Amino acid sequence: MESGERWSTRVDDGVLVVEFPHGTGISPAAGEALLDRWRTLIADRDVDAVVIAVRTSRPCSDAGRLTLRESTQIAVAHGVDRFAVVGERSKRQYIQRTIAIEDITVEAFNDPATAVRWARSVPESPSSVRSSP
Repeated sequence: MESGERWSTRVDDGVLVVEFPHGTGISPAAGEALLDRWRTLIADRDVDAVVIAVRTSRPCSDAGRLTLRESTQIAVAHGVDRFAVVGERSKRQYIQRTIAIEDITVEAFNDPATAVRWARSVPESPSSVRSSP
């Protein structure tokens, strides 16, 4: 597990898991550090899906929003088209809207274990953008 300014990343059986615990904020410098780590993990490992677990209640900063968008684009460029978002309902919805781009699936979950199980499963149909509350 690699961690930065309170966020952590790991690749678990083909799933990139990024966790933002309570009190996490993303400054421009932290956003760049996270993007550097994200690029390395996506390029160096076979990643099929991404789980983003947000436990913080802090509002998302501009740097955080830009980091989420760019990290999604990096993953998509490497063939990832399935994203799971874990967190309280309003935070999940915000992140889903922030990362939703054409030709990806975004699903919402209440707990990380369920999200990782979904991320490891093989999709049954072609991907499309979906938003589940």
